[in-house]
Amino acid sequence: MRLALVVLTASLAVGSLAAHAAPQGGSKNDSAPQTVRVGGDIKPPVKIKNVAPVYPSFAVGAHIQGVVILEATIGTDGKVKEIKVLRSIKELDDAAIKAVRAWEYKPTLVNNQAVQVITTIPVVFNLEN
Repeated sequence: MRLALVVLTASLAVGSLAAHAAPQGGSKNDSAPQTVRVGGDIKPPVKIKNVAPVYPSFAVGAHIQGVVILEATIGTDGKVKEIKVLRSIKELDDAAIKAVRAWEYKPTLVNNQAVQVITTIPVVFNLEN
């Protein structure tokens, strides 16, 4: 049996994404960096370090496959700060999170200022015969 793992690098367009660089919570006086969501004028962040997820052996043995969808907040330094599972496959969630947490991105700039960006990341686990 040949095992294939595919990670889609394009972000999914989900629901009501911001069409411009609108702050996500907080006031303008906060010292925290601005956070924007991918969509409209905000392009998906560019990944510069990829770590492939490790398919858990018990999941391979049980023929578990599918797509885990994560929402990640990428910091102004390009590192993944927060991850939330939007669509779960409980046997694969930890592998997806561990891989994405190790990814790094080129910092996202809005008006020449680094901002945090929220993006949706599908991680595909696929068994091929």
